[in-house]
Amino acid sequence: MDRISSLTLKCNIVSKLKIVLSALIVIGSLSSLFSVVGCKKTTTNVVKDSVYYSPWLTISMKATDAGDTAYYQDITAKTVTAAVIRSGAVLSYLGSPASGDTTVAPASDYGLYQLLNVGNIEIESFGYLNDFSTSNSSLLYRYVVIPGNVLASTSLKNFSQQQLSKMTFTDIQKAASTPVQGR
Repeated sequence: MDRISSLTLKCNIVSKLKIVLSALIVIGSLSSLFSVVGCKKTTTNVVKDSVYYSPWLTISMKATDAGDTAYYQDITAKTVTAAVIRSGAVLSYLGSPASGDTTVAPASDYGLYQLLNVGNIEIESFGYLNDFSTSNSSLLYRYVVIPGNVLASTSLKNFSQQQLSKMTFTDIQKAASTPVQGR
């Protein structure tokens, strides 16, 4: 009888554990269902009708070939789309850290040129601008992308590409009067 009582007791315990375990699974499933239903999905969208500016990038240009005074650097720029190349503007700025701050000047003032392709900006320097090489890594570069519809709907519409390229970053921000998206 002892053995039968012990076996019966074990069966009762296993049976009760199964019930408790089943109840915990049901409670866990219901709570996870409620937590999923109660969650609010948040997404970050880039505003299509806004001016975008890159972070400051350290310039590390390479010589096109030995002994040449032409330097280049490719920069991946996802915001440079076919539409931006066709009807918008991409502006370049140089910065130089001075006393903990960044002094900004249009890159064209220093003979830095840019070639645009979808998703890419190639910056180039010719002649005396050898300080853009990898030996001087304190120079910084920033690009600003202005979609065509922003150009057409703000005070920027009256400016040529050449005039836009001479404007300071602050002037672009004020004239665009649209959200400026940073990276």
